[in-house]
Amino acid sequence: MRNSSFSVRVILFLVVAGGIGLLIGWLVTRGEDAKVLPVPAGPTVPPVASQVAPPPEPRPHPAPIVAPPEENTMAEAPPADDAAQGTWENKLEHILLADDDDNAKADHILELIPTAPPDAQTELAQHLVNMVQDDHYAGAAGLLTNSATPSAVSTVLMNDLLNRDNNLKLPMLLDVARQDDHPLKDQAREMLEVLLQEDHGTNWDDWSSSITTWLAQNQ
Repeated sequence: MRNSSFSVRVILFLVVAGGIGLLIGWLVTRGEDAKVLPVPAGPTVPPVASQVAPPPEPRPHPAPIVAPPEENTMAEAPPADDAAQGTWENKLEHILLADDDDNAKADHILELIPTAPPDAQTELAQHLVNMVQDDHYAGAAGLLTNSATPSAVSTVLMNDLLNRDNNLKLPMLLDVARQDDHPLKDQAREMLEVLLQEDHGTNWDDWSSSITTWLAQNQ
């Protein structure tokens, strides 16, 4: 009985071993069938050399667009001197373009001179002498004989005076010459000497007498 049992075990072992062998063989065969067949090689293509593309050159940045400056339609405030000049110039233009006669224009210019800048006063004095007539010279005479009048203005008036009528010119020269603090006193006395052909120094009474005599003889 033990021999029969042993035989049965051996037979079962062989059957199992054979089954395992068949299973392994089938798996091996299936694995070989599953291999990918090699693809026929095509024409050989040489490998392309790896080239590193150079970095793109930096593009120049366009200059920033700047809006054109807006035209300033409002005039900037001028300095004090320029503002004063603009004022006297505008007033002078208004005076010269007015319908007044020359003596009236001269009076307006005379009023404008004290408040004008120094350079403007000289120009205004020139306009004054161009306008004022001999029979209306009192205002200009007061400006000429005033020792506080700037010398440049007095010079304009003095040069004009030399072209005036002798009845106006000679007494005016004496009025200037006799003022010790007038900047043109010496020039006025020299003019008297030239015109009268006399020299009375600082004896103003003698100068006055000589002027009266000369005018009486040269009318």
